[in-house]
Amino acid sequence: MEMNTGAILTAMVLGVLLTGAASWVVSGLYRRRMLALMRRSPPPDPAQAVAARPVPAASKPAATLDLPANQRASRRYLFVVSALSLLIGVTQSVLALLFVYGSELLSVGRALTLGVVYAWPMALTWGLVRRWSWLRTLGAIGLYLLFMMALTWWRSISPQPLATWLGWLGGLVLLPVAVTLVIGASGRIRAVAPYLLPIFMLLAASSVLALQIMVSGAQEPPVWVIQLVAVVGAWPAIVLMAIAPWLLLAWPAWAMARALARAYRDKRFSDLWYLLAAYWLVVLGASALPPLQSVGWIALTQLIPWLWIPLAAWALRGWLAPLGVPPTLLVLRVFQQDAGVQTLFDRVVERWRLSGNTVLIAGTDLLSRTIDPDDVFTFLNGRLADRFVANEAQVAERLRDFDLAPDPDGRYRVNECYCFDSTWQQALAALVAQADVVLMDLRGFQARNQGCRHELGVLATAPHLQRVVLLFDGSTDRNTALADLTGAPEGRVVWVEAGRLEHKRVAQIVGALLGAPG
Repeated sequence: MEMNTGAILTAMVLGVLLTGAASWVVSGLYRRRMLALMRRSPPPDPAQAVAARPVPAASKPAATLDLPANQRASRRYLFVVSALSLLIGVTQSVLALLFVYGSELLSVGRALTLGVVYAWPMALTWGLVRRWSWLRTLGAIGLYLLFMMALTWWRSISPQPLATWLGWLGGLVLLPVAVTLVIGASGRIRAVAPYLLPIFMLLAASSVLALQIMVSGAQEPPVWVIQLVAVVGAWPAIVLMAIAPWLLLAWPAWAMARALARAYRDKRFSDLWYLLAAYWLVVLGASALPPLQSVGWIALTQLIPWLWIPLAAWALRGWLAPLGVPPTLLVLRVFQQDAGVQTLFDRVVERWRLSGNTVLIAGTDLLSRTIDPDDVFTFLNGRLADRFVANEAQVAERLRDFDLAPDPDGRYRVNECYCFDSTWQQALAALVAQADVVLMDLRGFQARNQGCRHELGVLATAPHLQRVVLLFDGSTDRNTALADLTGAPEGRVVWVEAGRLEHKRVAQIVGALLGAPG
């Protein structure tokens, strides 16, 4: 069968654009539904009284706060994903030299040099692991490629003009970077898009295939095609042909989505490794497109290196597994400070996840950081309301359902408690009882923030908390906060100025959470 790289590229681009559009709609509806449910009054089960008494602390082994262990885990994780990128790149280069460029060009030095170039998504991986901004991630990719250009120029047998090198490197990265930006650059859609991408890639491919079949029979079209065009017109017929396969694939696509959510619940993969796999699949697919027209199906061998990702995830489970009893971090914040708390989550909580669990009361401010496949498809199933707690008994039930075991990559998940306005105080009491450490973002706190003041009072009197780290800036009303903390044991509360979350300040916050001396 003749290769049509244009059709494949069209399907890929169409799938990405559909994913971006659908994710924008889904995330907006999710946020709106969350707000509506949180404000619902009375709660769904008003017959059961909501108790105001605090939930007693859960009996569990004492957790250890270990900053050096967190630092070792961070370095180990970065080493693993970097080595994995190099392994994929070298494997891809060997396959490309064997089946695309010609086996006579294969040598150890050339395979290694080309492999390092093909490993350029390592810079993208660093951005994902470290939760860099997209601007910083693109800068890292650019620097990596500049170094690679110098390396390949030096190692080249016959040096090529600069424009040739730039064109070759640009061809490697342009499409993958564009795809990752479309599905990941916007904070509104980046939490949803990666999980919808397989669905819309499948639907887009079916549409392009249907249109290809229609075009291939243009010289002698079937009678039903002629009749369809006669009834609805040419352009409506094309649209119908493009959308018709969706009716056949609707159930398989939905089944695939549910299987994805179920695999995530069963800890078959972590959120970060899912993103790594998705981005690498796009990168390898883009690399296979140019030679597909010239060498045929053998170009698809460029996709084989992707298999290193699930193999590595399985093989490294033991080495990446954390040791000891994991501490639990409760994150509290002043609501309506979305940008600040999202940055805090990216730079501090993501590092904490290498050491222990994170729990919090769900809010719309962190949707782009906490939503996972299970959340997305629970919402699409129309069952988001089932996650909200209406009374104290449901709070305890929700906490029993928390996933507190580490993922296969050794990182712990973020667990949320979904509350109505009438039940958040009961949820807070239960979460404090479960927590070992509390991180409370008081930037922008004022005396009028009654919810935060209630939280401070609870933190002051909880008997078991090891640390309460409070972040403040120039707008924080510290006098009111100190008054609300009256009675807190000496040494429990640690104040950290966090007007700017630069690297040094982030290290100070993480150190305070993990027991480093103040």
